[in-house]
This record gives sequence, structure tokens and C-alpha cells, in this order.
Amino acid sequence: MRVYLMLPLVALLSACSTPPSLQPPVPDIQDSWQAEADIGNASPGWLNTLQDPALEGLVEEAMNNNPGLAAASQSLVSARQQWLATGADAYPQLSLELGARRQENTDRSDSLSLNLSWTPDIWGEMDARTQQAAFTYAAAEAALEEQREELVADVSRTWFEIQEARLLLELYTRRHDTLEQSLDIIESGYRQGLNEALDLYLARNNVNSEAARLEQQRQTLSELQRDLEQTLGRYPAAELSSSGSLPLLDAEVPAGMPADVLRRRPDLQQAWLRLLARDAALAAAHRDRFPSLTLSAAEGGSSDALSDLLRTGNLAWSLGASLTQTLFDAGRKEAVQAQALADRAEQEQLWLEAVYAALTEVENALSERRSLHNRYQLYLKAEQNALNAEALAFEQYRNGLESFTTVLEAQRRSLDAQTNVINLRLQLLHNRIELYRALGGRFSADTTAEPEPDTP
Repeated sequence: MRVYLMLPLVALLSACSTPPSLQPPVPDIQDSWQAEADIGNASPGWLNTLQDPALEGLVEEAMNNNPGLAAASQSLVSARQQWLATGADAYPQLSLELGARRQENTDRSDSLSLNLSWTPDIWGEMDARTQQAAFTYAAAEAALEEQREELVADVSRTWFEIQEARLLLELYTRRHDTLEQSLDIIESGYRQGLNEALDLYLARNNVNSEAARLEQQRQTLSELQRDLEQTLGRYPAAELSSSGSLPLLDAEVPAGMPADVLRRRPDLQQAWLRLLARDAALAAAHRDRFPSLTLSAAEGGSSDALSDLLRTGNLAWSLGASLTQTLFDAGRKEAVQAQALADRAEQEQLWLEAVYAALTEVENALSERRSLHNRYQLYLKAEQNALNAEALAFEQYRNGLESFTTVLEAQRRSLDAQTNVINLRLQLLHNRIELYRALGGRFSADTTAEPEPDTP
């Protein structure tokens, strides 16, 4: 008998072991960026710095109509309801039961009972599960904020890609017209016996190749327009206006300190909140191994007639209490706790990986910015030299001083230089957007920096 009485005590003591406390690894963060950067604090509202009112209108449309963002908003609603549902488990449960029963050779019996039950959160298990749901909800808020920022960045990048495609289309159109004019001159000289047939064939090949490039560029522009229309929640009809520009922005982007990134970036906030949720899940799994106390109260009765149920003599009340402790479950609860511990350790490493990935993105964006500026200035000079060389080569060819192959090479270099200038202007804008995103900057000054769950 003493052995049987000791079994619940042994089970209780075995369940009350303390789970490992949360001690995530500390990332190695430097005091300053390795790349050259302005250490001023980044102010919210980077979309306005791009100086494009048309883009701001498209961003507002995307925020209102993008299906993916709308779906993420509903996911946030679901997470909040899960939080509310989990918190409700800590309160007493009241139910009303009305029943009717009839057996063979007996009269019908009706019953009515009002039941109240409550499981006090003695060990804090339900509180831990509520915390887990609260952190999950806060992580969903951070995920929604991250999706908003990424949507704005996608719209901005695609919009500027459309501008690049339009500028290239205009460049290829001008080049095609110029080559046709050159072809007319060469054909006229060929008919007069001044030019060779090889020059004529090469010139015709140039015109045909440029016409094919022009057609391909029109298709590229249409595809980019459809991509942006899809993001805006429109039908992809390639009818989006492409009037705009690729602005050159000289103002530096304040980078702040490396440690500021952990506070400003929504994706890092999300990873940290998920880690806190996993820690709360571990605490709940550990406390689930403790004994549970249930209190109950009921009042009701039964009668052969439904109208007699509410009479005082037919009603009776009852009170009860029970203490339950699992003695054997084949190690299920222990395995659940071990799984929760492994999940928390996994999320610790995922958070650490996200931190280093974020710092890498900033360092790469800062170093790329300087490189892009230097290359752009060099290609501006190369563009001017190539345009001068192209004009001079054709003039000397007409005067019989150069071969047509020299003209072709000059034309190729001129096209490459002009294309590189346009492409670098796009890359400079992409780099600025990426730098703002990597630093955790917000596209709007009205956007909150740190989402926090409200109390249900």
C-alpha cells in the first residue's frame, strides 16, 4: 500500500524538473560597418526620396489591391483569433445541458443541468501557451510588415526596370533609324561603284539585327508591364503607362550602426519573436507533465415531465474536485518536451543565421554603392568617346579613309556604352532600394518600426 501511495509523489517529482532556460547565442556584431557609410540615423519614408510621384501612386494601389498582401492580412487575423482562443482556456467553462431519454418498458425522462468546470493554471501551463500564441501573433505582425516593405520594393524595382526598358527601346529605335540612314548612303555608293558588296551586306545585316533587337525589347517592356500589373492586382494587359525616368540620386543613405539593424528589420524581429514563441512552447510542454486540478460544480435534475424540471424539488447541486497525474504514457509527454527543446534550439540557429545574412546584405549594398558610382562616372566618359568615335569612323569611311569593319566596331562600342549608362542608372536605384531594405528602413514615415501585440 505504501508503494502505491508513493507512485503519484514520484511522478510529480519527475515532472517538476526545470527546463533549460533561454540563452540564445550572441552574434558577433562590429561597432561600425566595414564599408564606407554615413553613420547618421536612417529616417523613415525612403519612398519619397526616389522623387517619383507616379511610383508613389502605384505603391498606394498595390497596398490596396495586391492579393498576396490581402492574404497575409487574413493570416494575421487568424493568428489573433488563435491567441484569443488560447487565452480563453484559462477561464471557467459554463455549459447548459438539456436531454431526453427513454428506455424499453419505461417512461420518458427529461433532464436539465447547468455545469461549471475550471482547471486552475497552478503551474502556469496555460499562461505559457497564451504567451506562445501572443508571440506567434506578434511574429505574424512583423511578417506582414516585412511583406509590405518587400511589396513596395518589388513595385519600385519593377517600375524602374520598365523605365530602363523604355529608354533602351528608344535607344534601339534611334539606332535602327541611324543604321537605315547609313544603309541608304551605302546603297547609293554601291550603285555608283564607290562601295563594295561586302559593305552593303554588312550594313543590311546591321539593320536586320537591330530590327530584331527592337522587337525583342518591345516584348521585354510588355512582360515587365504585365508583371507590375499583376502585382497591382490588375489584369495583365501590358497597358500600364511607362512614362517616367531613372533619377540620379546623390544624397547618401544614413546607415547607422550595425546593431541598429537588429531592431529595425521586420524579418529579424519576426525570427526573434518566433524564438520566444518556441521558448514558451517548451515551458508549456514541461508544465504539462505536472498534475492537473479540476474543479466542477453542477445543478440540475430529471423528471418525467419537461414542465416539472424547474421545480425546486427536482433540482440538486453538486461540487467536485479532482487531481490527475499521468503515471504512464510510454514517454509521450517527455518526448513532446524533448521535441519542443529541439525546436527552440533550431530557431536559435535560424535567428543567428538571419542576423548574419542581414549584416551581409548591408555590407554588400554599401560596398556595391561606391563601385556603381565609380563605374557610372567612367561609363559616362566612355559613352561620349564612343559617340564621337562612331561619328568620326563613318565620316572617314565615306571619305575612303577607313574600312566598314571599323565603322561596325565603332557602332558596337557606342551601343554598348550607351546601354551600360542606362543599365547603371537602374543598378544605382536598385542598390538604393536594397540598401534601405537591408538597413530596415520603412517606405513610409507613418509605418511603425516595432510591431507589438495589443492585449486581447
